Amino acid sequence: MKWHIQSASKIENLEELKQILLSNRKIEDEQNFFKGISPFKISLEELGIDEKELEKIKERLKKAKENKEKIIVFGDYDADGISATAVLWQALHAEGYNTLPFIPNRLKHGYGLSVKALDDLLNEQKDIALIITVDNGIVAHSALKFLKKQKIDVIITDHHQKDEQELDALAVFHSSKVCGCAVAWFLAREISSKEEKKLLIDLLALVAIATVTDLMPLLSINRFLLMYGLVVLRSNTNLGLKHLFSLSKIDPNKIDTYTLGFQIGPRINAMGRLADGMDALRLLCTKDKNKAASLSDLLHGTNEDRQNLTFDLTKQAEELVNKEIDEKIIILSSDTYHEGIIGLIAGKMTEKFSKPSIVISVGPQVSKASARSLPGFNITEFIRLFRKDLLEVGGHPLAAGFALETSKIDLVKKAMQIKAKEMLQDKNLEKVLEIESVLPTDLLNLETIELIETFAPFGLANSKPVFILKNAIFKNYKLLGKEGEHLKMTIAFENLNTEYEVLAWRRADLASEFVLGDRLDLVVSLDVNSYRGTSKLQLTLKDIKKI
Repeated sequence: MKWHIQSASKIENLEELKQILLSNRKIEDEQNFFKGISPFKISLEELGIDEKELEKIKERLKKAKENKEKIIVFGDYDADGISATAVLWQALHAEGYNTLPFIPNRLKHGYGLSVKALDDLLNEQKDIALIITVDNGIVAHSALKFLKKQKIDVIITDHHQKDEQELDALAVFHSSKVCGCAVAWFLAREISSKEEKKLLIDLLALVAIATVTDLMPLLSINRFLLMYGLVVLRSNTNLGLKHLFSLSKIDPNKIDTYTLGFQIGPRINAMGRLADGMDALRLLCTKDKNKAASLSDLLHGTNEDRQNLTFDLTKQAEELVNKEIDEKIIILSSDTYHEGIIGLIAGKMTEKFSKPSIVISVGPQVSKASARSLPGFNITEFIRLFRKDLLEVGGHPLAAGFALETSKIDLVKKAMQIKAKEMLQDKNLEKVLEIESVLPTDLLNLETIELIETFAPFGLANSKPVFILKNAIFKNYKLLGKEGEHLKMTIAFENLNTEYEVLAWRRADLASEFVLGDRLDLVVSLDVNSYRGTSKLQLTLKDIKKI
Protein backbone atom coordinates (compact mmCIF):
# COMPACT_ATOMS: atom_id res chain seq x y z
CA MET A 1 0.00 0.00 0.00
CA LYS A 2 1.29 3.44 -0.96
CA TRP A 3 1.44 6.11 1.77
CA HIS A 4 0.55 9.65 0.75
CA ILE A 5 1.36 12.30 3.34
CA GLN A 6 -0.82 15.30 2.60
CA SER A 7 1.18 17.81 4.62
CA ALA A 8 4.95 17.89 5.16
CA SER A 9 4.69 20.77 7.66
CA LYS A 10 6.13 20.14 11.08
CA ILE A 11 3.48 20.30 13.82
CA GLU A 12 4.33 21.74 17.21
CA ASN A 13 0.94 22.44 18.77
CA LEU A 14 -2.81 21.84 18.43
CA GLU A 15 -3.47 25.07 16.52
CA GLU A 16 -0.96 24.05 13.85
CA LEU A 17 -2.57 20.61 13.70
CA LYS A 18 -5.99 22.21 13.25
CA GLN A 19 -4.75 24.36 10.37
CA ILE A 20 -3.23 21.32 8.64
CA LEU A 21 -6.50 19.38 8.93
CA LEU A 22 -8.40 22.35 7.46
CA SER A 23 -5.88 22.78 4.66
CA ASN A 24 -5.89 19.07 3.76
CA ARG A 25 -9.69 19.28 3.35
CA LYS A 26 -9.46 22.56 1.42
CA ILE A 27 -11.73 24.22 3.97
CA GLU A 28 -11.79 27.97 3.35
CA ASP A 29 -14.78 28.95 5.49
CA GLU A 30 -13.82 27.65 8.92
CA GLN A 31 -16.94 28.98 10.66
CA ASN A 32 -19.36 27.29 8.25
CA PHE A 33 -17.42 24.03 8.44
CA PHE A 34 -17.61 23.77 12.22
CA LYS A 35 -21.01 25.37 12.86
CA GLY A 36 -22.85 24.32 9.71
CA ILE A 37 -25.62 26.05 7.76
CA SER A 38 -29.30 25.30 8.32
CA PRO A 39 -30.76 23.17 5.51
CA PHE A 40 -33.58 25.72 5.41
CA LYS A 41 -31.06 28.35 4.25
CA ILE A 42 -29.46 26.33 1.44
CA SER A 43 -30.67 27.71 -1.90
CA LEU A 44 -31.77 25.70 -4.93
CA GLU A 45 -29.15 27.60 -6.91
CA GLU A 46 -26.41 26.12 -4.68
CA LEU A 47 -27.80 22.68 -5.49
CA GLY A 48 -27.92 23.40 -9.22
CA ILE A 49 -31.71 23.00 -9.31
CA ASP A 50 -33.66 25.08 -11.85
CA GLU A 51 -36.27 27.35 -10.23
CA LYS A 52 -38.35 27.16 -13.43
CA GLU A 53 -38.73 23.41 -12.92
CA LEU A 54 -39.94 24.04 -9.37
CA GLU A 55 -42.61 26.44 -10.65
CA LYS A 56 -43.88 23.75 -13.03
CA ILE A 57 -44.07 21.32 -10.11
CA LYS A 58 -45.96 23.77 -7.91
CA GLU A 59 -48.48 24.47 -10.67
CA ARG A 60 -49.06 20.75 -11.28
CA LEU A 61 -49.46 20.03 -7.57
CA LYS A 62 -51.93 22.89 -7.21
CA LYS A 63 -54.06 21.32 -9.93
CA ALA A 64 -53.74 17.88 -8.31
CA LYS A 65 -54.95 19.20 -4.97
CA GLU A 66 -57.88 21.10 -6.49
CA ASN A 67 -59.03 18.03 -8.41
CA LYS A 68 -58.12 15.52 -5.67
CA GLU A 69 -56.02 13.60 -8.18
CA LYS A 70 -54.09 10.52 -7.11
CA ILE A 71 -50.33 11.03 -6.81
CA ILE A 72 -47.83 8.17 -6.54
CA VAL A 73 -44.42 8.73 -4.98
CA PHE A 74 -42.30 6.19 -6.87
CA GLY A 75 -39.14 5.26 -4.97
CA ASP A 76 -36.26 2.81 -5.02
CA TYR A 77 -35.49 -0.22 -2.87
CA ASP A 78 -32.21 0.93 -1.29
CA ALA A 79 -31.84 2.98 1.90
CA ASP A 80 -31.61 6.23 -0.05
CA GLY A 81 -34.68 5.49 -2.18
CA ILE A 82 -36.76 4.18 0.73
CA SER A 83 -35.86 7.20 2.86
CA ALA A 84 -36.60 9.54 -0.05
CA THR A 85 -40.02 7.94 -0.52
CA ALA A 86 -40.77 8.31 3.19
CA VAL A 87 -39.76 11.99 3.12
CA LEU A 88 -41.77 13.11 0.09
CA TRP A 89 -44.82 10.96 0.79
CA GLN A 90 -45.10 12.21 4.37
CA ALA A 91 -44.66 15.82 3.25
CA LEU A 92 -47.36 15.49 0.57
CA HIS A 93 -49.68 13.62 2.94
CA ALA A 94 -49.30 16.35 5.58
CA GLU A 95 -50.31 18.96 2.99
CA GLY A 96 -53.52 17.08 2.21
CA TYR A 97 -52.64 15.54 -1.17
CA ASN A 98 -54.22 12.27 -2.28
CA THR A 99 -50.97 10.33 -2.35
CA LEU A 100 -49.58 6.81 -2.00
CA PRO A 101 -45.97 5.52 -1.93
CA PHE A 102 -44.62 2.73 -4.13
CA ILE A 103 -41.32 0.82 -3.86
CA PRO A 104 -40.51 -1.56 -6.73
CA ASN A 105 -39.44 -5.12 -5.95
CA ARG A 106 -35.82 -5.76 -6.95
CA LEU A 107 -36.35 -9.32 -8.17
CA LYS A 108 -39.74 -8.79 -9.79
CA HIS A 109 -39.40 -5.31 -11.28
CA GLY A 110 -35.71 -4.50 -11.52
CA TYR A 111 -34.28 -1.05 -10.84
CA GLY A 112 -36.12 2.24 -10.99
CA LEU A 113 -39.01 3.47 -13.08
CA SER A 114 -39.49 0.36 -15.23
CA VAL A 115 -42.41 -0.69 -17.42
CA LYS A 116 -42.64 -3.94 -15.42
CA ALA A 117 -43.12 -2.04 -12.15
CA LEU A 118 -45.56 0.39 -13.76
CA ASP A 119 -47.69 -2.44 -15.14
CA ASP A 120 -48.11 -3.83 -11.62
CA LEU A 121 -48.68 -0.39 -10.15
CA LEU A 122 -51.39 0.48 -12.67
CA ASN A 123 -53.11 -2.83 -12.03
CA GLU A 124 -53.11 -2.16 -8.27
CA GLN A 125 -54.04 1.53 -8.37
CA LYS A 126 -56.64 3.02 -10.69
CA ASP A 127 -56.96 6.66 -11.79
CA ILE A 128 -53.33 7.66 -11.22
CA ALA A 129 -52.87 11.20 -12.53
CA LEU A 130 -49.31 12.01 -11.44
CA ILE A 131 -46.16 10.07 -10.59
CA ILE A 132 -43.27 11.71 -8.75
CA THR A 133 -40.06 9.69 -8.76
CA VAL A 134 -37.52 9.90 -5.96
CA ASP A 135 -33.92 8.67 -6.28
CA ASN A 136 -34.60 7.33 -9.79
CA GLY A 137 -36.01 8.14 -13.21
CA ILE A 138 -33.28 10.34 -14.68
CA VAL A 139 -32.58 7.84 -17.49
CA ALA A 140 -35.98 6.02 -17.56
CA HIS A 141 -36.81 6.91 -21.17
CA SER A 142 -38.82 3.78 -22.03
CA ALA A 143 -40.95 4.09 -18.89
CA LEU A 144 -41.62 7.78 -19.62
CA LYS A 145 -42.85 6.95 -23.12
CA PHE A 146 -45.10 4.26 -21.63
CA LEU A 147 -46.58 6.72 -19.10
CA LYS A 148 -47.14 9.34 -21.79
CA LYS A 149 -49.33 6.85 -23.66
CA GLN A 150 -51.24 6.29 -20.41
CA LYS A 151 -51.72 10.09 -20.11
CA ILE A 152 -50.01 10.12 -16.69
CA ASP A 153 -47.83 13.13 -15.85
CA VAL A 154 -44.37 12.51 -14.41
CA ILE A 155 -42.13 14.66 -12.23
CA ILE A 156 -38.57 13.36 -11.90
CA THR A 157 -36.58 13.98 -8.72
CA ASP A 158 -33.18 12.30 -8.77
CA HIS A 159 -29.45 12.68 -8.16
CA HIS A 160 -28.00 10.04 -10.49
CA GLN A 161 -26.00 10.87 -13.61
CA LYS A 162 -28.01 12.15 -16.57
CA ASP A 163 -27.41 10.85 -20.06
CA GLU A 164 -27.50 12.84 -23.31
CA GLN A 165 -31.13 12.05 -24.17
CA GLU A 166 -33.75 14.64 -23.25
CA LEU A 167 -36.26 13.54 -20.61
CA ASP A 168 -39.91 13.43 -21.65
CA ALA A 169 -41.23 14.52 -18.25
CA LEU A 170 -43.39 17.36 -16.96
CA ALA A 171 -40.54 18.64 -14.76
CA VAL A 172 -37.10 17.55 -13.55
CA PHE A 173 -35.89 18.41 -10.03
CA HIS A 174 -32.28 17.19 -10.18
CA SER A 175 -29.06 17.71 -8.25
CA SER A 176 -25.96 15.54 -8.29
CA LYS A 177 -24.54 17.32 -5.20
CA VAL A 178 -26.66 15.45 -2.64
CA CYS A 179 -28.34 12.06 -2.24
CA GLY A 180 -31.79 11.21 -3.62
CA CYS A 181 -33.41 11.59 -0.21
CA ALA A 182 -31.95 15.09 0.16
CA VAL A 183 -33.31 16.05 -3.28
CA ALA A 184 -36.73 14.84 -2.13
CA TRP A 185 -36.36 16.80 1.14
CA PHE A 186 -35.56 20.04 -0.69
CA LEU A 187 -38.64 19.57 -2.86
CA ALA A 188 -40.67 18.89 0.30
CA ARG A 189 -39.26 22.10 1.79
CA GLU A 190 -40.37 24.11 -1.23
CA ILE A 191 -43.94 22.78 -1.35
CA SER A 192 -44.66 22.60 2.41
CA SER A 193 -46.53 25.23 4.38
CA LYS A 194 -44.95 26.96 7.39
CA GLU A 195 -47.10 24.82 9.70
CA GLU A 196 -45.15 21.74 8.64
CA LYS A 197 -41.66 22.97 9.57
CA LYS A 198 -41.55 20.55 12.55
CA LEU A 199 -42.18 17.64 10.16
CA LEU A 200 -39.44 18.86 7.81
CA ILE A 201 -37.02 19.03 10.75
CA ASP A 202 -37.94 15.48 11.82
CA LEU A 203 -37.43 14.25 8.24
CA LEU A 204 -33.79 15.41 8.32
CA ALA A 205 -33.14 12.22 10.33
CA LEU A 206 -33.87 10.21 7.18
CA VAL A 207 -31.74 12.56 5.06
CA ALA A 208 -28.81 11.87 7.41
CA ILE A 209 -29.23 8.10 7.06
CA ALA A 210 -29.42 8.32 3.27
CA THR A 211 -26.48 10.73 2.97
CA VAL A 212 -24.19 8.27 4.75
CA THR A 213 -25.51 5.04 3.23
CA ASP A 214 -25.37 6.45 -0.30
CA LEU A 215 -21.73 7.49 0.25
CA MET A 216 -22.07 11.21 -0.35
CA PRO A 217 -18.90 13.30 0.15
CA LEU A 218 -19.26 14.77 3.64
CA LEU A 219 -18.21 18.32 2.90
CA SER A 220 -20.25 21.44 2.18
CA ILE A 221 -24.02 20.82 1.76
CA ASN A 222 -23.89 17.12 2.63
CA ARG A 223 -21.98 17.89 5.83
CA PHE A 224 -24.58 20.47 6.88
CA LEU A 225 -27.47 18.09 6.17
CA LEU A 226 -25.76 15.35 8.16
CA MET A 227 -24.89 17.62 11.10
CA TYR A 228 -28.50 18.73 11.47
CA GLY A 229 -29.85 15.23 10.81
CA LEU A 230 -27.66 13.71 13.52
CA VAL A 231 -29.05 16.20 16.05
CA VAL A 232 -32.58 15.06 15.12
CA LEU A 233 -31.58 11.39 15.33
CA ARG A 234 -30.10 11.82 18.80
CA SER A 235 -33.46 13.09 20.06
CA ASN A 236 -35.29 10.66 17.79
CA THR A 237 -39.10 10.71 17.70
CA ASN A 238 -39.49 8.23 14.82
CA LEU A 239 -41.20 5.12 16.28
CA GLY A 240 -39.72 2.70 13.78
CA LEU A 241 -36.18 3.97 14.23
CA LYS A 242 -36.60 3.89 18.02
CA HIS A 243 -37.37 0.17 17.90
CA LEU A 244 -34.56 -0.44 15.42
CA PHE A 245 -32.10 1.39 17.70
CA SER A 246 -33.22 -0.69 20.67
CA LEU A 247 -32.96 -3.98 18.79
CA SER A 248 -29.52 -3.04 17.45
CA LYS A 249 -28.33 -1.94 20.94
CA ILE A 250 -27.67 1.59 19.67
CA ASP A 251 -27.35 4.41 22.18
CA PRO A 252 -29.18 7.35 20.49
CA ASN A 253 -26.82 9.82 22.21
CA LYS A 254 -23.82 8.23 20.50
CA ILE A 255 -25.19 7.96 16.96
CA ASP A 256 -22.55 8.84 14.36
CA THR A 257 -21.72 8.03 10.74
CA TYR A 258 -20.57 4.52 11.73
CA THR A 259 -23.97 3.85 13.31
CA LEU A 260 -25.76 4.96 10.15
CA GLY A 261 -23.42 3.32 7.65
CA PHE A 262 -22.90 -0.03 9.37
CA GLN A 263 -25.90 -0.59 11.64
CA ILE A 264 -29.01 1.31 10.50
CA GLY A 265 -28.39 1.59 6.75
CA PRO A 266 -27.69 -2.13 6.21
CA ARG A 267 -30.92 -3.12 8.00
CA ILE A 268 -32.97 -0.85 5.72
CA ASN A 269 -31.04 -1.98 2.66
CA ALA A 270 -31.48 -5.67 3.52
CA MET A 271 -35.22 -5.49 2.85
CA GLY A 272 -34.72 -4.28 -0.70
CA ARG A 273 -31.97 -6.83 -1.25
CA LEU A 274 -33.67 -10.00 -0.01
CA ALA A 275 -37.32 -9.19 0.76
CA ASP A 276 -39.73 -6.28 0.19
CA GLY A 277 -38.54 -2.67 0.50
CA MET A 278 -42.12 -1.59 1.25
CA ASP A 279 -41.75 -3.09 4.73
CA ALA A 280 -38.74 -0.87 5.43
CA LEU A 281 -40.79 2.10 4.22
CA ARG A 282 -43.64 1.10 6.55
CA LEU A 283 -41.18 1.01 9.46
CA LEU A 284 -40.00 4.57 8.75
CA CYS A 285 -43.56 5.91 8.48
CA THR A 286 -45.58 3.95 11.05
CA LYS A 287 -47.25 5.61 14.04
CA ASP A 288 -48.22 2.23 15.57
CA LYS A 289 -46.00 0.80 18.35
CA ASN A 290 -46.87 -2.83 17.62
CA LYS A 291 -46.15 -2.45 13.90
CA ALA A 292 -42.89 -0.66 14.70
CA ALA A 293 -41.82 -3.58 16.90
CA SER A 294 -42.74 -6.32 14.41
CA LEU A 295 -41.26 -4.50 11.44
CA SER A 296 -37.98 -3.78 13.24
CA ASP A 297 -37.76 -7.52 14.09
CA LEU A 298 -38.27 -8.28 10.40
CA LEU A 299 -35.53 -5.87 9.29
CA HIS A 300 -33.12 -7.19 11.93
CA GLY A 301 -33.66 -10.83 10.93
CA THR A 302 -33.46 -10.14 7.20
CA ASN A 303 -30.16 -8.33 7.70
CA GLU A 304 -28.73 -11.38 9.49
CA ASP A 305 -29.73 -13.52 6.49
CA ARG A 306 -28.07 -10.99 4.19
CA GLN A 307 -24.84 -11.08 6.22
CA ASN A 308 -24.63 -14.89 6.08
CA LEU A 309 -25.35 -15.04 2.35
CA THR A 310 -22.83 -12.30 1.58
CA PHE A 311 -20.09 -14.04 3.57
CA ASP A 312 -20.55 -17.35 1.75
CA LEU A 313 -20.73 -15.88 -1.76
CA THR A 314 -17.84 -13.50 -1.19
CA LYS A 315 -15.56 -16.40 -0.27
CA GLN A 316 -16.48 -18.13 -3.55
CA ALA A 317 -15.91 -14.92 -5.51
CA GLU A 318 -12.42 -14.37 -4.05
CA GLU A 319 -11.32 -17.80 -5.30
CA LEU A 320 -12.48 -16.95 -8.83
CA VAL A 321 -10.73 -13.55 -8.84
CA ASN A 322 -7.41 -15.19 -7.99
CA LYS A 323 -7.65 -17.12 -11.29
CA GLU A 324 -7.85 -13.88 -13.31
CA ILE A 325 -5.33 -11.84 -11.34
CA ASP A 326 -3.82 -10.18 -14.46
CA GLU A 327 -7.08 -8.52 -15.52
CA LYS A 328 -7.50 -4.78 -14.80
CA ILE A 329 -11.20 -5.15 -14.03
CA ILE A 330 -12.90 -7.92 -12.04
CA ILE A 331 -15.94 -9.39 -13.78
CA LEU A 332 -17.70 -12.34 -12.13
CA SER A 333 -20.93 -14.03 -13.16
CA SER A 334 -22.96 -16.90 -11.70
CA ASP A 335 -26.55 -18.07 -11.40
CA THR A 336 -25.86 -18.62 -7.68
CA TYR A 337 -25.27 -14.90 -7.04
CA HIS A 338 -28.39 -13.46 -5.44
CA GLU A 339 -29.33 -10.26 -7.26
CA GLY A 340 -29.85 -8.50 -3.94
CA ILE A 341 -26.24 -8.77 -2.79
CA ILE A 342 -24.16 -8.54 -5.99
CA GLY A 343 -23.40 -4.90 -5.16
CA LEU A 344 -22.01 -5.95 -1.77
CA ILE A 345 -19.84 -8.63 -3.37
CA ALA A 346 -18.56 -6.14 -5.97
CA GLY A 347 -17.71 -3.70 -3.18
CA LYS A 348 -15.75 -6.32 -1.27
CA MET A 349 -13.84 -7.34 -4.42
CA THR A 350 -12.88 -3.73 -5.12
CA GLU A 351 -11.82 -3.21 -1.53
CA LYS A 352 -9.68 -6.36 -1.40
CA PHE A 353 -8.09 -6.28 -4.87
CA SER A 354 -8.05 -2.50 -5.59
CA LYS A 355 -9.73 -2.94 -8.96
CA PRO A 356 -13.09 -1.91 -10.42
CA SER A 357 -15.45 -4.86 -10.02
CA ILE A 358 -18.58 -6.06 -11.78
CA VAL A 359 -20.64 -8.95 -10.39
CA ILE A 360 -23.41 -10.44 -12.52
CA SER A 361 -26.42 -12.40 -11.29
CA VAL A 362 -27.15 -14.71 -14.21
CA GLY A 363 -30.81 -15.21 -15.16
CA PRO A 364 -32.43 -17.49 -17.75
CA GLN A 365 -32.78 -14.75 -20.40
CA VAL A 366 -31.78 -11.49 -18.70
CA SER A 367 -28.96 -10.97 -16.19
CA LYS A 368 -28.41 -8.14 -13.71
CA ALA A 369 -25.04 -6.63 -12.84
CA SER A 370 -23.73 -4.37 -10.11
CA ALA A 371 -20.43 -2.50 -10.28
CA ARG A 372 -18.13 -0.72 -7.86
CA SER A 373 -15.06 1.38 -8.63
CA LEU A 374 -12.13 3.36 -7.27
CA PRO A 375 -11.77 7.16 -7.15
CA GLY A 376 -10.64 8.48 -10.52
CA PHE A 377 -12.32 5.77 -12.61
CA ASN A 378 -15.94 6.58 -13.46
CA ILE A 379 -17.55 3.16 -13.66
CA THR A 380 -20.86 4.43 -15.07
CA GLU A 381 -19.15 6.18 -17.98
CA PHE A 382 -17.05 3.06 -18.57
CA ILE A 383 -20.10 0.78 -18.71
CA ARG A 384 -21.90 3.18 -21.06
CA LEU A 385 -19.15 2.56 -23.63
CA PHE A 386 -20.83 -0.83 -24.16
CA ARG A 387 -24.45 0.36 -24.11
CA LYS A 388 -25.23 -1.11 -27.57
CA ASP A 389 -24.93 -4.58 -25.99
CA LEU A 390 -26.78 -3.68 -22.77
CA LEU A 391 -30.45 -3.29 -21.92
CA GLU A 392 -30.10 -0.54 -19.32
CA VAL A 393 -27.40 1.35 -17.39
CA GLY A 394 -27.46 3.73 -14.43
CA GLY A 395 -25.40 4.86 -11.50
CA HIS A 396 -22.72 7.10 -10.01
CA PRO A 397 -18.98 7.46 -10.74
CA LEU A 398 -18.19 4.86 -8.05
CA ALA A 399 -21.22 2.57 -8.26
CA ALA A 400 -23.44 1.44 -11.11
CA GLY A 401 -25.87 -1.22 -12.25
CA PHE A 402 -26.88 -2.60 -15.62
CA ALA A 403 -28.85 -5.36 -17.30
CA LEU A 404 -27.99 -7.44 -20.34
CA GLU A 405 -29.13 -10.50 -22.23
CA THR A 406 -27.60 -13.59 -20.64
CA SER A 407 -26.36 -14.77 -24.03
CA LYS A 408 -24.16 -11.66 -24.28
CA ILE A 409 -22.30 -12.01 -20.95
CA ASP A 410 -19.12 -13.55 -22.42
CA LEU A 411 -19.05 -11.04 -25.29
CA VAL A 412 -19.44 -8.03 -22.98
CA LYS A 413 -16.98 -9.40 -20.41
CA LYS A 414 -14.25 -9.85 -23.01
CA ALA A 415 -14.84 -6.38 -24.50
CA MET A 416 -14.75 -4.76 -21.07
CA GLN A 417 -11.55 -6.52 -20.08
CA ILE A 418 -9.81 -5.37 -23.29
CA LYS A 419 -10.99 -1.78 -22.81
CA ALA A 420 -10.00 -1.76 -19.14
CA LYS A 421 -6.43 -2.76 -20.05
CA GLU A 422 -6.29 0.23 -22.40
CA MET A 423 -7.70 2.69 -19.84
CA LEU A 424 -6.18 1.54 -16.57
CA GLN A 425 -2.53 1.71 -15.67
CA ASP A 426 -0.99 0.04 -12.62
CA LYS A 427 -0.66 3.38 -10.85
CA ASN A 428 -4.44 3.86 -11.00
CA LEU A 429 -4.99 0.60 -9.18
CA GLU A 430 -2.51 0.94 -6.34
CA LYS A 431 -4.08 1.33 -2.91
CA VAL A 432 -3.28 4.73 -1.48
CA LEU A 433 -3.49 5.47 2.24
CA GLU A 434 -4.16 9.19 2.74
CA ILE A 435 -2.25 10.45 5.79
CA GLU A 436 -2.66 13.90 7.32
CA SER A 437 0.92 14.38 8.53
CA VAL A 438 3.61 13.10 10.86
CA LEU A 439 2.32 13.45 14.43
CA PRO A 440 4.78 14.38 17.18
CA THR A 441 4.65 12.15 20.26
CA ASP A 442 3.84 15.06 22.57
CA LEU A 443 0.43 15.32 20.84
CA LEU A 444 -0.47 11.73 21.69
CA ASN A 445 -3.12 12.74 24.21
CA LEU A 446 -6.86 13.19 24.81
CA GLU A 447 -6.70 16.91 23.95
CA THR A 448 -5.65 16.00 20.41
CA ILE A 449 -8.61 13.63 20.15
CA GLU A 450 -10.96 16.43 21.29
CA LEU A 451 -9.66 18.60 18.45
CA ILE A 452 -10.01 15.79 15.91
CA GLU A 453 -13.62 15.18 16.97
CA THR A 454 -14.53 18.77 16.07
CA PHE A 455 -14.02 17.72 12.44
CA ALA A 456 -16.72 15.02 12.70
CA PRO A 457 -18.98 13.72 11.21
CA PHE A 458 -16.45 11.67 9.27
CA GLY A 459 -16.97 9.87 6.00
CA LEU A 460 -16.23 10.14 2.28
CA ALA A 461 -14.09 13.26 1.51
CA ASN A 462 -13.78 13.96 5.25
CA SER A 463 -12.18 10.79 6.54
CA LYS A 464 -11.25 10.38 10.17
CA PRO A 465 -7.67 11.69 10.37
CA VAL A 466 -4.81 9.20 10.36
CA PHE A 467 -1.19 10.06 11.16
CA ILE A 468 2.30 8.62 10.92
CA LEU A 469 4.15 7.84 14.12
CA LYS A 470 7.86 7.69 13.30
CA ASN A 471 10.49 5.40 14.78
CA ALA A 472 8.38 3.52 17.32
CA ILE A 473 9.87 0.60 19.24
CA PHE A 474 7.92 -2.70 19.27
CA LYS A 475 7.83 -3.57 23.00
CA ASN A 476 5.20 -6.29 23.41
CA TYR A 477 1.99 -7.82 22.06
CA LYS A 478 -0.90 -10.13 22.79
CA LEU A 479 -3.59 -11.75 20.65
CA LEU A 480 -7.26 -10.89 21.09
CA GLY A 481 -10.54 -12.34 19.84
CA LYS A 482 -12.16 -15.77 20.02
CA GLU A 483 -9.71 -17.17 17.48
CA GLY A 484 -6.81 -14.83 18.25
CA GLU A 485 -7.40 -12.90 15.03
CA HIS A 486 -6.67 -9.44 16.46
CA LEU A 487 -3.40 -8.03 17.81
CA LYS A 488 -2.75 -5.53 20.60
CA MET A 489 0.74 -4.09 20.30
CA THR A 490 2.62 -2.07 22.89
CA ILE A 491 4.98 0.55 21.49
CA ALA A 492 7.33 3.14 22.98
CA PHE A 493 9.58 5.93 21.75
CA GLU A 494 13.21 6.83 22.44
CA ASN A 495 13.66 9.02 25.54
CA LEU A 496 10.00 8.68 26.57
CA ASN A 497 8.81 6.72 29.59
CA THR A 498 5.24 6.31 28.31
CA GLU A 499 4.11 3.18 26.45
CA TYR A 500 1.14 3.18 24.06
CA GLU A 501 -1.34 0.47 23.06
CA VAL A 502 -2.06 -0.07 19.37
CA LEU A 503 -5.02 -2.20 18.27
CA ALA A 504 -4.54 -4.02 14.95
CA TRP A 505 -7.88 -5.52 13.92
CA ARG A 506 -7.64 -8.81 12.00
CA ARG A 507 -3.84 -8.45 11.86
CA ALA A 508 -2.64 -11.29 14.08
CA ASP A 509 -0.13 -12.07 11.30
CA LEU A 510 1.98 -9.12 12.47
CA ALA A 511 3.05 -11.12 15.53
CA SER A 512 5.18 -13.34 13.29
CA GLU A 513 6.23 -10.57 10.89
CA PHE A 514 8.08 -8.46 13.48
CA VAL A 515 10.19 -9.19 16.53
CA LEU A 516 10.34 -7.31 19.82
CA GLY A 517 12.69 -4.36 19.60
CA ASP A 518 12.01 -3.68 15.90
CA ARG A 519 11.87 -0.02 14.88
CA LEU A 520 8.62 0.78 13.07
CA ASP A 521 6.73 3.55 11.32
CA LEU A 522 2.99 3.22 11.99
CA VAL A 523 -0.06 4.85 10.48
CA VAL A 524 -2.76 5.17 13.14
CA SER A 525 -5.98 6.89 14.08
CA LEU A 526 -6.45 8.24 17.60
CA ASP A 527 -9.34 6.90 19.66
CA VAL A 528 -10.63 6.96 23.23
CA ASN A 529 -10.90 3.80 25.29
CA SER A 530 -13.48 4.41 28.04
CA TYR A 531 -13.76 1.88 30.84
CA ARG A 532 -15.45 2.24 34.25
CA GLY A 533 -15.59 6.00 34.03
CA THR A 534 -11.99 6.55 32.98
CA SER A 535 -10.79 7.48 29.49
CA LYS A 536 -7.40 6.86 27.93
CA LEU A 537 -5.76 7.18 24.55
CA GLN A 538 -5.94 4.18 22.24
CA LEU A 539 -4.30 3.94 18.81
CA THR A 540 -5.85 1.98 15.93
CA LEU A 541 -3.44 0.64 13.32
CA LYS A 542 -4.04 1.36 9.61
CA ASP A 543 -0.68 0.23 8.24
CA ILE A 544 2.87 -0.50 9.41
CA LYS A 545 6.39 -0.63 7.97
CA LYS A 546 9.69 -1.78 9.42
CA ILE A 547 12.41 0.87 9.30
